[in-house]
Amino acid sequence: MIKRPQFLQAGFTMIELVISMTIISLALLGTLLAINTAGVYSGDPMLDHQGISIAESYLEEILQKGFSTVASCPAPPSPGGRASFNDVCQYNGLSQPPTSQAGVAISSLLNTYTVTVTVDSSAASLGTLTPGTQVERVDVTVSHSTMPTMTFSSYRTNY
Repeated sequence: MIKRPQFLQAGFTMIELVISMTIISLALLGTLLAINTAGVYSGDPMLDHQGISIAESYLEEILQKGFSTVASCPAPPSPGGRASFNDVCQYNGLSQPPTSQAGVAISSLLNTYTVTVTVDSSAASLGTLTPGTQVERVDVTVSHSTMPTMTFSSYRTNY
């Protein structure tokens, strides 16, 4: 029987075990932090897409209306709601949660958004348009408590 020297015995020292446990725990901590961050912000894209859809639908509705015949847009919206609006200027000053054109709430989930419309009938002329062409700038702002405010702008001309 051959006797082995002590330094050739297999196994780990206490220092090696502590170092390996530290490395594994740091790797696990990093992974868990990444998973937590992904979970916290996973709903934000949905809020952004809903806000964009709301703003686009309002802007599309407004731009389909006729050009205003008044020199400057009135501050408060006309009485009767959006269903009775027939020109762009009547939307000026509108501020409400998203609703259908008839004033019916679309969904209780969307009540956390606020839509604000501003119409500027004194907007400057646009580039190559014929001088004297009337221009109105329409700004639709959608805000939500957990996302940055989004503003969509477009121009309506009387051509």
